[in-house]
Amino acid sequence: DNAWFKAEKTLSRDYKQFIRIQDEHDFNEKISYLKKAGDLGRRHTPPLIWVLTIALVFVEAMGFSYVLAGYTIPGASENLQQTGAYGIAFLLSVILVGFTHFAGHELYKSSKIKHARQEWVEGGRQGKTMTGEIALADPQTKDDAHPGYVQLMNRVGTLPSYYLTMATILIVMVVAIGATYVRGQVLEKQLQQQVTGQNNSINVAIPASSDGLNMSAAQSGKSIALPAEDAAANRSAEQKAIQDEASIDRHGGWGTFIILAFIFVFLQMLGVFFGFRWGFAGKESGSAFAAIGAGRYATYSDVRENYKEIADMAQSKLEHLQQKMMLNNINSGNDGMHTKKTFYEFMDAERDRELRERHKEMQRTSQRASMEKAQAVMPEETVTAVPVSVMVATPTSPQTTAVPAIAAADSAALDASLQILQAMGDNKEGKKAYIQTLPEDLQLRVMQALKAQKEQAARLASQRNAELDDLL
Repeated sequence: DNAWFKAEKTLSRDYKQFIRIQDEHDFNEKISYLKKAGDLGRRHTPPLIWVLTIALVFVEAMGFSYVLAGYTIPGASENLQQTGAYGIAFLLSVILVGFTHFAGHELYKSSKIKHARQEWVEGGRQGKTMTGEIALADPQTKDDAHPGYVQLMNRVGTLPSYYLTMATILIVMVVAIGATYVRGQVLEKQLQQQVTGQNNSINVAIPASSDGLNMSAAQSGKSIALPAEDAAANRSAEQKAIQDEASIDRHGGWGTFIILAFIFVFLQMLGVFFGFRWGFAGKESGSAFAAIGAGRYATYSDVRENYKEIADMAQSKLEHLQQKMMLNNINSGNDGMHTKKTFYEFMDAERDRELRERHKEMQRTSQRASMEKAQAVMPEETVTAVPVSVMVATPTSPQTTAVPAIAAADSAALDASLQILQAMGDNKEGKKAYIQTLPEDLQLRVMQALKAQKEQAARLASQRNAELDDLL
């Protein structure tokens, strides 16, 4: 549009990137998918919960990764063992956080399916539990006539699964028991070394008393030794003290390890709970959630309010730009063209342009599919419709074979246009604008088809009224 200055277009496009051009029907389709999948009101796991979970698991893993590093890289230096401890803690954290999160997600999804199947059983097992998978791109009204449990299983699935949950339980128990066992063995090793060292350092010598008696001192050229019974009793008492101290350390250490194992299991249960609390059960609920603003908008009115806020800001900047352009023209003595274009006009033009591009894309896609289908079916139709003798005598010309293909392509384009009009619902102005963008021959065929549909609906209504008159 030459009525726009380049600066005006540039400014408008800079603000357009902050606006999602989304109509109400598309927004409501995403909401309908989330509602039927049982995910309306849920959201992705918040980043803060991810950080908290990873930090807790990493701190817990560091508690026994240093012990594991001593056996993983035996003979390594202290610095290398610390580096290995960080690596082991990181690996364990990634494995445990991943498994616990997806186990919680699996439990949530299975609970939705189990509840839906329970409703199906209580309803007398009437009909199938699933009429067909409903994708996000499909019209969400396809299964409105079916019960809620059928709608849910069309989007979530029909069979609950607990394989990942069982694998998570197995991994958590192996890590908890294995880490506790290794810790206990390290403790026993330290206590054994402590007891052995203290036993070797026992000195049976009796220190000098206050009365000057020294049994180990030489008197009259002879050494006076402590009696064997007294020395054995003294050694036994000291060994018992050492054993008692080791026993206290052993019980305290094992008690601490059991508490740490309990905390470790509790943290994994917390990770499972977080996976159960957040996330989606529907196969494409995440995409639907992202398409409606990832929780920013609860209704389409919120979308419109956000659009108006950005559009008003863009309009204010555009008017300021236009004023500066006019002032520049005045200062330069140039009586240039002054525009009064608005940001809303720019967005309307962008919508019309995208609608035309979308229609052309759909038309090309349908024509290509029809051509390929016609080429695939053409030999079979020729063989069944034309006798063999005629086929041999008169070969088919390329122009003759192209006619059915073109007719099929035109029919496909007509069907695609009617589907688009049906998807627009009661938006009469939108339908008019869309029909105006079609080629003239396609416009004529669409109007004829709509007229035929309207006449057919009128006939059916008249026939129905006549039948009601007869019955009543």
